[in-house]
Amino acid sequence: MATITYTVTVATGQNAFSAGTNKFFINDTVSPVLELQEGNTYTFDQSDASNATFTLAFSSTKDGTNGGGVAYTNGVTTIGTAGSAGAYTQIIVAPVATTGAPVLFYYSATTAGMGNTSTITPPTSGTTSFNPTIDDIIEEAFERTNIRGTRTGYQLKSARRSLNILFQEWQNRGIHLWKIKLAKISLVEGQAEYSYASDSINFPNDISDTLEAFIRNNTVTTAPVDIALTQIDRSAYNATPNKLTKGTPSQYYVDRKTSPSIYLYATPSSSFSDATTPSSYQFCFYYMSKIQDVGSYTNTTDVVNRFYPAMMSGLTYYLSMKYSPELTQNLRLIYEDELLRAQQADNEGTSTFISPNTFYGDGVMS
Repeated sequence: MATITYTVTVATGQNAFSAGTNKFFINDTVSPVLELQEGNTYTFDQSDASNATFTLAFSSTKDGTNGGGVAYTNGVTTIGTAGSAGAYTQIIVAPVATTGAPVLFYYSATTAGMGNTSTITPPTSGTTSFNPTIDDIIEEAFERTNIRGTRTGYQLKSARRSLNILFQEWQNRGIHLWKIKLAKISLVEGQAEYSYASDSINFPNDISDTLEAFIRNNTVTTAPVDIALTQIDRSAYNATPNKLTKGTPSQYYVDRKTSPSIYLYATPSSSFSDATTPSSYQFCFYYMSKIQDVGSYTNTTDVVNRFYPAMMSGLTYYLSMKYSPELTQNLRLIYEDELLRAQQADNEGTSTFISPNTFYGDGVMS
């Protein structure tokens, strides 16, 4: 539950009662409708001198004792004297279901028409950790295909297999930001090929695709220097006459085997390797890692929450091809729509700059 503090002052203004002097201002707004939530604690700071003699109170009656009502005291604490340092009124809003707490009005017993009413809403969960298990995802997908009741063992196995295939399909769709990782491999003098087989400690074994690469000089640890590399294809790499030429690496080729290898050209010279301190010179590359397999039914997925709707819709679409083909076309459209929204949300949000064109009298544009 949250604790919220409001600053209270008293000044001239117009509220729901009338226009005039001596109106409560809450965070500089004249007598607003307070939005209170069950379980939250609200502190109304009345230390400003303008509050002198105007203690803020609550009542279930409009304008409280000025309107013939009584003060509401459940969870209400008043500290100090209004207008003095450290003075405040605090209320812990009780749950309506258990106490029958009414709609509350705030007021001052000394002067009529200073306050307003409030709205009280039920509490929110306070959590943002929804992460469905594989079993939950499969159940949701089967329900969407109108297949209800107890699932057979084969149906569950089939659904789990379809979910794994869906994840493989996503890897063919492009970059997923949450799967981008950075690998750092120590350079070895004269070595062209770098792979999991040659360095199982630092070279990743979950590469789906490589994105960009650079050489990092760490000899000055407080100011590392990066040198960008250019990616070339197989034909360009094969055209290099001496693939073991030593020098400053400037290009790299990715052999996209089941377990990829990356080849540097030129191979690192002694100026770009250090057998004594291997981390001094590193081959670094960003790569998109594979989405992890589904695994046990009690597992959660290796997927960020913005892709949950697409994941649910995608598995539903896949299962419909097996169990409800009459729904497949519509479910495919729903899936593609959900996936498009997820992909649009899965971006780095970089700034866009617009530069106007200038035309001169001769029609030449700058």
